[in-house]
Amino acid sequence: MANTPLIKLENIYFKREDLNITGSAKDRSLIFQIANLKKQGFKSAVISSTGNAAISAVYFCHLNQINLTVFLSPKVNQNKLDLIKKNNCQIIISDKPISDAIKFSKKNKAYFLRQSTDPSALIGYQEIGKELVSELPQITSIFVPVGSGTTLLGISQALSPSVKFFAVKPENTILTDALTVKYQPLKNKVNSTVKNSKGSELIIQNQDILEAQKTLESNNIKTSLEGAMAFAGLKKAIKNNLDVGDYPVIILTGCQR
Repeated sequence: MANTPLIKLENIYFKREDLNITGSAKDRSLIFQIANLKKQGFKSAVISSTGNAAISAVYFCHLNQINLTVFLSPKVNQNKLDLIKKNNCQIIISDKPISDAIKFSKKNKAYFLRQSTDPSALIGYQEIGKELVSELPQITSIFVPVGSGTTLLGISQALSPSVKFFAVKPENTILTDALTVKYQPLKNKVNSTVKNSKGSELIIQNQDILEAQKTLESNNIKTSLEGAMAFAGLKKAIKNNLDVGDYPVIILTGCQR
């Protein structure tokens, strides 16, 4: 996969993960997960997802001729559902998509494409960090929208300990549905990474997310609300006099759906 671009607006850098093949940073992990799946001899896979990971999984499983079953919540975004349906996969709507996917995996010997419990996913996200080291070696801080925290944790493993990590989260997930995560096995590791970097967790209100998105759109950047939230996180950090350094990076994790 080609490197995603790092663009600069005024004194802020934006890593355009929304320009990956399927439109999100999930491609980073799925490429490595599929490679591991094939190495272990699996012929089928299962995933539970709010949308972006499933969209990516459908694409790469189809490319590699892997049978895929997708467990989705009834509240899945319709636009994302339409994209998932474009390729041939089994879709199961469930009120408990994660637990049902786990049961399905064990019963059918299908590889479970769950990023927060699969080391292959972390390896994929390390690629973002490696690219940032090459593109902007003087990076001082990084703002990442956080659900399970897998993306943040993977990136951190490739960057200097001097880089401050800011975990950006919504006040609620009405807008940022891609960050709806109840079970967080990496929570302690993510919190430790943020703390040790001398960064911070930032909670962002919906209005600030929408305002940040308008600013990005005025600069011809049409990213997801999660990406806009990360940008709003930087604004909040500056407002609260937090030290972000001269080279802050925003991770735009997905495109608009």
